[in-house]
Amino acid sequence: MVVASRVKKVVLLQPASAGGNFEYIAIPRQGMLFLSGALAQWEGEYLYEREIWFEDRCGVIDPDKDLEGVDILMVTALINEAPRGYQVARLAKEYHPEILTIGGGPQMGPLSEEAFEHGRFDVIVQREAEDIIGQLCDILLTRSTGERNAYLEKVPGISYLKDGRVTQTRRSGLINPDFVELPDFHSIRDLTPENPMAGGVIETTRGCTESCTYCQVIQQFLGYRLISRETEVKRLAQLTELAADGLIHSRNGNFQVFISDDLHTPPLRAVKFRDERLARLQAWKDHTQNMYMICQARAEIGQDLELANAMLDANIKMAYVGVESDNAENLKLVNKRQEPGQMHTDLTTMNDMGFSIVAMTIIGLPYDTEESIMELADWVTQVSRYQTVNFLTPLPATSNWDTLVPLNEHGELLAEGEMRPYHLYTGRQFVHQDERWTMAESRDLFDRYSARLTPVDDLYRRIFRILRNYRLRLASTSRDLGDNITSRLADATESLKSWSDPVSMAGREFGENISQRVGELSEKLRSVSQPLANARQEVVENIGTDVSELADSLKDLSGPVNDGSSDLAANISSRINDLTEMLNTVMSDSRRGRTTGD
Repeated sequence: MVVASRVKKVVLLQPASAGGNFEYIAIPRQGMLFLSGALAQWEGEYLYEREIWFEDRCGVIDPDKDLEGVDILMVTALINEAPRGYQVARLAKEYHPEILTIGGGPQMGPLSEEAFEHGRFDVIVQREAEDIIGQLCDILLTRSTGERNAYLEKVPGISYLKDGRVTQTRRSGLINPDFVELPDFHSIRDLTPENPMAGGVIETTRGCTESCTYCQVIQQFLGYRLISRETEVKRLAQLTELAADGLIHSRNGNFQVFISDDLHTPPLRAVKFRDERLARLQAWKDHTQNMYMICQARAEIGQDLELANAMLDANIKMAYVGVESDNAENLKLVNKRQEPGQMHTDLTTMNDMGFSIVAMTIIGLPYDTEESIMELADWVTQVSRYQTVNFLTPLPATSNWDTLVPLNEHGELLAEGEMRPYHLYTGRQFVHQDERWTMAESRDLFDRYSARLTPVDDLYRRIFRILRNYRLRLASTSRDLGDNITSRLADATESLKSWSDPVSMAGREFGENISQRVGELSEKLRSVSQPLANARQEVVENIGTDVSELADSLKDLSGPVNDGSSDLAANISSRINDLTEMLNTVMSDSRRGRTTGD
């Protein structure tokens, strides 16, 4: 019988996204699934009860209520999720001083000092962690603060505070990529047949054969490592079982699977890896009959018909292809080994074979001009069914992080000691200084370029609309509410314009001031549509109620002047103040997460 004190509760958190590619929300990332699996198979001092919380799927976590009784909180985050991750970790310590917190992932790993400062973590992991996570948790739980450091210094690839300074242990060793054979899907919070995943996800390799300078993968996952053939088959069987149990959404028994490998089919020059992938794909078709599979690949598979046909036979029907640019100088500059003319030929071949191509493009590369960017949009939409776009964005551990001069959220040079505006690191605008475009101009350019595309995000939104469950509807409902609120305020603003006409209304200076403030409030509501999507339902409902009451008051104020007009105007001004404060809180909670008591 297990002694109760040996059972420890762990929450593994993936914070809400501030924007970017929609597939990050639709498809669960696997880092936490493998960490949870590693804790499940760990044989040490404790048994770990685990819950994986994806905020984009499960709603935002309440660090006060939802972490009651939790022993360890683990947080990983992409760059635009980092402020939310820091916020939750910091508040967890404030509400539950005894809780232990561990951070990691592609953002915190390279920037551990920032993570300690803003998130108050106990430990930051700076490598893949499946082989050390059980040992690390045991140390934190069994050793007092005074004696802990002597044990932490023996754990490879972590950082911790010693005498107030960050101490980093040496990163050593490469993990077998199937150290944990099966990701722990069953620990995902609220994963039920009533609330299934939009699709399955499988990892068959880690790392990449390439060395593109803008990419984090080659720093986060060293080498190019394949799981065993036996493990691949087990993971495919696991997905089939999850779909049969209703935990992956399916239609007529068929379901989608995203292969998360950064490069599923290796380049042709890597002959050994290419031949191994071909053999595996040829064996897959007995295990993937009911799957519609999606992977990332190089366009040069259009030159390898044997490999391409094996992919189609295995039901890999959609391929994300890194087009990046159609400018040879840009590609050479970022170490992207491909030639634009050959890319066109390869994509044409893949389309003719029946692949659904998602062309991944990067704009804002050094040789780009506004004209060439628009020409890229015109070309890429002719050779692919869907597209993604990101501005060149500096990421930790890449060469661009130190060489590109960062901007603050207002588009001005970042002050020394100021944290970067990570909520803007979505690829939708420049976040660094560039002589060609300001931040605002780049955002406008992004919008004009995107308007010419068929974004793959639209596909994932349609998948979400198919899923009729409470959790997934909540985010959509919040966004819709945000749009409706803005629409109501726009109507009210138009009403104020006639009210403040100098001919029809006395006291027009006060009226014009309210009209201006309502317009500013409407713009603020538009800017917080994404944070509103991640806010708790009661917060969104309160804002909606207040806006409805404000709209009614504005309608009354637009009528004939009477003795109560002055008091009504003062009441409206107060309501605007209250709403502005509420929206600032939503913004702060979602974007910054840096002040106490958020």
